[in-house]
Amino acid sequence: MKIIAEILKCVAFIGIRKPDDTMALFGTVFFIGLEGKDGKIFRTYCVTAKHVIDKIREKGDGTIYIRANLKQGTLQGASMSGTDWHFHPQKESVDVAILPMAIPEVWDHLCLSMNHCITKAKIQENEIGIGEEVFITGLFRHHTGKNKNIPIVRVGNIATMAEEKVNVNGFGLIDAYLAEVRSIGGLSGSPVFYNLGHSRIIKGAFVQSTAPIFYLMGLIHGHYDVTEEKIDELDVDAIKHENVNTGIAIVVPIGKVLEAINHCEVNFFKSAYKCEI
Repeated sequence: MKIIAEILKCVAFIGIRKPDDTMALFGTVFFIGLEGKDGKIFRTYCVTAKHVIDKIREKGDGTIYIRANLKQGTLQGASMSGTDWHFHPQKESVDVAILPMAIPEVWDHLCLSMNHCITKAKIQENEIGIGEEVFITGLFRHHTGKNKNIPIVRVGNIATMAEEKVNVNGFGLIDAYLAEVRSIGGLSGSPVFYNLGHSRIIKGAFVQSTAPIFYLMGLIHGHYDVTEEKIDELDVDAIKHENVNTGIAIVVPIGKVLEAINHCEVNFFKSAYKCEI
């Protein structure tokens, strides 16, 4: 599987600036562009998980930093207020945060167009279901890159479609996919893509494309943990409770991101633009 430039360049890293002027990175952001009737991008949204913004607000002074790559090959940190972000109208149960912002000309980043976003119609049209290959791109906190952001890519498969709500700590029952792709700290907010490849069988017919087909399916909420009881080796009568990463990632459907964008367009920009979901 070859990853196209748009996929890696749509992500940046997010965190806080420490007293020594370095950054503590907490998660991943990506960019989605809204297109006008002329096909040109008229507004760009920065997207991440709401719990990433909440964590940064708790740890820092309320200022959020996005660490971006520059076209000249170095890094730049852009600061903004944590109050500038918008959330889904059902913010207590939807882990989505968005920020209207233009990508600076000097940044070496791209936005995904609405054509990259999966819709219910595209799912039916392409007969997408369990077992499809998916991949994540985003922050690996142990190797972030010194001179530029270096996002990692992790590959897996759809374990369940978003047919039934998933019980998630801190959010309760949420709409989500489960994917067999190991999520780790730092990948929160990362975009998740379907990889439909160059060819597939649709309605019994062989369909082939000259380029790999990718669709943005959602963003990473986090990993699905279970609590296991273990005997303390130093005290056999004591039981320790440990959270264990099951290797299953919880993915917020991209439709929830688009709902948040629609809500922002209507209530903040007083716009009639509406994303197809």
